[in-house]
Amino acid sequence: MKKVNILICFIVLMTGSTNGQPAYDNNLLSELIAINKSNKSDRLMVSINDTIIADVTFAGKPNDIYRIYSITKVFSSIAIGILIDKKLLPNPETPVSEYFEEWKYDSLKSKITIRHILQHTSGISAMKGGKELEFQTDFVQYALNSSVTSEPGLVFFYNNNATNIISGIVQKVTGETLEQFIQQNVFHHLEINNYKWSSDEAGNILGMDGLWLSASDLMKVGQMLCNFGEWKGKKVLSEKWCAFMFQIPLVNTMNGLYGYAAGIRSLPFGDEISIRQASIDTLIKLGLPNDKAEKLMILSKQNYKYKEFGEKLKQLFTMQEMEEITSLASSILVPLYTVANDKFYIKHGGEYGLLLTAYPKRKKVLIRYIGEKWGRKTNKDGTYKYFLEDENVRYMLGL
Repeated sequence: MKKVNILICFIVLMTGSTNGQPAYDNNLLSELIAINKSNKSDRLMVSINDTIIADVTFAGKPNDIYRIYSITKVFSSIAIGILIDKKLLPNPETPVSEYFEEWKYDSLKSKITIRHILQHTSGISAMKGGKELEFQTDFVQYALNSSVTSEPGLVFFYNNNATNIISGIVQKVTGETLEQFIQQNVFHHLEINNYKWSSDEAGNILGMDGLWLSASDLMKVGQMLCNFGEWKGKKVLSEKWCAFMFQIPLVNTMNGLYGYAAGIRSLPFGDEISIRQASIDTLIKLGLPNDKAEKLMILSKQNYKYKEFGEKLKQLFTMQEMEEITSLASSILVPLYTVANDKFYIKHGGEYGLLLTAYPKRKKVLIRYIGEKWGRKTNKDGTYKYFLEDENVRYMLGL
C-alpha cells in the first residue's frame, strides 16, 4: 500500500507545472522525495502558492496525527497575536506580572514581558530539553516559581519551562484553556478537527509541547503564516502580528546568534539586512532619543550580512540600549529591520526531525513527519541519525 501511495504522488507531481499548477523544479522535487524516503520520513508535504505539489505517505496513513513536540510553540505565539488583534492584550511588552501579581514584587521578574517569553530571552531558569519538568504536576506554577538567572531581554536560552506561562496568560485573559482558544480562533477557521493536546496534572494545556496534528492540518497552518495570517479569504491573524512574529531579536544578532523570533525561527538567507528608515521615523515620534536615532540611521543606509550587522550593532549600542529600542518598537509592533527582497524563511522543528518550514515570499511550505521508531536513533556523537532539517530547507528554497 505504501508503494501505491508514493506512485500516485509521482504521477501527479510530474505534471505539476501545467494546468494552472505553480512552476517548480521536478528533478529537485524527486530528489527531495527520495532523500526523505531514504531517511525514514513517515510523511512529506510541499506546497507552493497554496497548491500542494507533494503529498507522500511513506509509513502509516495520510491522516494519522503525530505529536509535533516543540512546533506547538508556534500556536502559543499565534494565540498571543490573536489576543492582541482582539485588543484583549495591549501589546507584547505587557509585563507577565499584569496577570500573575506575585511577580510585581520581584526586581527581575517584574521586568519580564510576554515578548521575552516568546523570544526565549526571559532569563527564567531552565534545563536543556525541559528535563526539569519531568516530575512537575503544574507546569505554569513551576515556571512562575522558577528563579531568574539573567537580566530579561539580554540572553537567549531556548526555554520550554518559561513557554508554559503563555498557557496561563491565555487562561487568565479569556477564561478559556489554550486549546479552547486555539480551537475557536484558529482550528475552526482552518477546518482542523482531528487533533489532541496534552495537559499537565493541574489541567494546564502545555504551551511548549503536546499538540498532535496530521501533516495536512499542519500544512494549513504553514500556508496561513505564509499568507501573513490569511486562510481562504479569512483573516485568522493580523499581518502586523505575523511581521512581528518573524523578527529576530537584535540582541541575538549582537551575540552572533539567530535564535528565535516570536515562537518561530526566522532566518535570512540573502544576508542583506538593514534598519528600516520608516521604523526609525516612527520610533522618533514615540520618543526615541536623537542620539540613538542617529546611530540607527547609520544602519539604514546600506545592507549588511547578518554577522556584520551584529558587529555593527555592538559598536553602536550596548545590549541594554538595544533591548530598550526593541521594547519601544515591540510596543506598537514595528519591525526594526528588513531583509532585502524578503529573502528569509521561517521554521520550527520538533523532536528528532519533525519540521514546519516556509518561505513567505514564494509561498512555499514544507512539512516533514518522522515516527519515534526511527526518529530517536542516534549517531555516535548523539545527534539524531535521520534529522534532515537543513536538507529539507535547502530543497524547499530551491524548488
